[in-house]
Amino acid sequence: MSQADEAPAASGMDDRAIARAGATIAILSVVAKSSAFLREAVIAMLYGRGPEVDAFFVALALPVFLVQIVAGSFQIAAIPALLAAKRGGDRRRAAALATSGAGIVAGVIAGAAILCAAFAPLYLPAVAPEYSARTITLATDMLWIMTLFAVMGGLAYAGGAVLTAERRFALPAIAPVLTPLAMALLLIGFRDSLGVSALAWGAVIGTLAEAAIVLSAARRLGYRPAVSVSRADLADLLRRWGPLFLATLLLSGAGLIDQLMAARLGEGAASALGYGAKLVLAGLHVVTTALGISVLPAYAENALEDPARLFSRLRRHLVAVILLAIPGVGIAWLLSEPVIALLYQRGAFTAEDTKLVAQVLSAYATQLPAFAAVVILVRAAAVLNLGGVIPVAAAVNIVLTIALNALFMRYWGVVGIALATAPAFAVTGAVLYLGILRDQGRRKPTVS
Repeated sequence: MSQADEAPAASGMDDRAIARAGATIAILSVVAKSSAFLREAVIAMLYGRGPEVDAFFVALALPVFLVQIVAGSFQIAAIPALLAAKRGGDRRRAAALATSGAGIVAGVIAGAAILCAAFAPLYLPAVAPEYSARTITLATDMLWIMTLFAVMGGLAYAGGAVLTAERRFALPAIAPVLTPLAMALLLIGFRDSLGVSALAWGAVIGTLAEAAIVLSAARRLGYRPAVSVSRADLADLLRRWGPLFLATLLLSGAGLIDQLMAARLGEGAASALGYGAKLVLAGLHVVTTALGISVLPAYAENALEDPARLFSRLRRHLVAVILLAIPGVGIAWLLSEPVIALLYQRGAFTAEDTKLVAQVLSAYATQLPAFAAVVILVRAAAVLNLGGVIPVAAAVNIVLTIALNALFMRYWGVVGIALATAPAFAVTGAVLYLGILRDQGRRKPTVS
C-alpha cells in the first residue's frame, strides 16, 4: 500500500501530509499519462497532420469534455458526500448513494453524448467551415462510437470517487493508462479494416476495462450496487455537485473552445493544436488531479472549523504552486522542439510540423502558473460555498477565451490560440481570489 493509500483523515492532514498525498497521486498520474504519448506517436507516424487526425481530435474533444465536466465534478463532490453517508460504519448507505450517483452520471453523459452525435452534421460545418464533407462525416461517425467511451469513462470516475473516499488513491490514478494503450494497439492491428475509427473503438475498449477494474475494486471494499438511497444523502450530494460542476466547466471549457476555433483555421490546424497541447494538457491533468484531490479534504475541514486557517493556508499554497510552475514554463520553451521531434517526427510527420507544434506547446505552457492557482482557488471557493463567485469566474474565463482566441489567431494563427490561455486564466484567478477575500470574515463557510 502506498503512502497515499495510508493518508490520514482529512482532519489530520497538515501541509506535509497534503504534499505527500499529492506527490504520490502526481507520480502515478504521470505514469498513466505517458501511455497517451505512445498513442500520439503512433497516430503521428501513420497519419501526420492529415484530415483523418483532424476528424479524430474533434470527435474526441466533445466526449472528453462531457466526461470531465460531468464525471470529474461528480467525483470531487461525491468524496465528502460518501464519507458523510458512511459515518458510523454504515457502508450500505454509502453504497446506495454511490449507485444512484453513478446512474445519474451515466444517464446525463449518455444523453448529452447522443445529442452531440445526432446534431454533429449541423454544427460541425459551422465551427469547421474549412473541413471537407468527408472529414465532417468521419468525425460524426466517430462521435457515435465515442458515446460508449463517454459513458464508460463516467462510470470509471464514479468508481474512482468510491476508492478515493476510502483512501485508495493508487488505482484511480494509474487505471487511465489502459485507454491510450488500447487505442494505439487497435490502430496498429486494425488500421487496414477500421481506418482511423480504430482509435474510437480502442477508446471504448480501454475505458470499459478501466471501469471494470475500478468498479470491481470498489465492490471488494463492500460497495455493492444498491438502490434504496436516502433522499437526504442524495440531496447532499447534488448540493455539493453544483458549484463543483461549474468549477470543472471553468477548467475544461477553454480546451474545447480552443479546439473548435482552431478548426476554423483550416485542415491541419486542429491536429497541430492537439499535438502541441498534449504534453501541456498532461501536465495540467497531473496538476488538477494531484492538487485538487490532495487539498480538497483539508480545505473542507478548515472551512467548517477554522476559516482563518483556510485563508492563511490558501495564500501559502498559491505562492508555492506559482513559484513551482514558473520553471516549468521555461523548461517547456527550451525543450519543446527536441521533445516534439523525438516523439512525433517520423513517417508522415515532417520537420515543418515539428516546428509548428513546438511553437504551440511553448505558447500553451505559459498558462501553467495561472492554471495551478485557479485549481486551488476553485476548491477554496467551493468549500466556502461561494455560489456567486464561481459562475462569474466561469463566465469571465469563457468570454476571455473566445475573445482572446479571436484576436490572437488573427496575428499568430493556431499559436495565438495557445498563447491566449495564459491571460484568460490569470484574470479568472484574480476574479476568484478577490471573491474569496471579499467573503472572508463575512460568511459562515460550509462544505460544498
